[in-house]
Amino acid sequence: MDMRKKARLMNCLQTILEVESQLHRLRETDALVTELTSLRTLIRELELEQTRLEEMDVQRIELATTIFLQELEIHFQCRETEPLADRLLH
Repeated sequence: MDMRKKARLMNCLQTILEVESQLHRLRETDALVTELTSLRTLIRELELEQTRLEEMDVQRIELATTIFLQELEIHFQCRETEPLADRLLH
């Protein structure tokens, strides 16, 4: 595999895994954390030297990563702007 494609792919996968700590602050993230654990296992077992990736595949993964991060950013921004009354314990 082209080393640049491999680096781009690994960058996407590592970026997704780096947000895991932030995801623990969200409610109902069990399924997503399970998926991240699966992704971590996949990365360890992935034999990139033997895998053939086309440029379009890498671009698709990069786009999906960007969209995922944008959705998380929007979600976190919405949580930060919730009215204080909604956060108080009654």
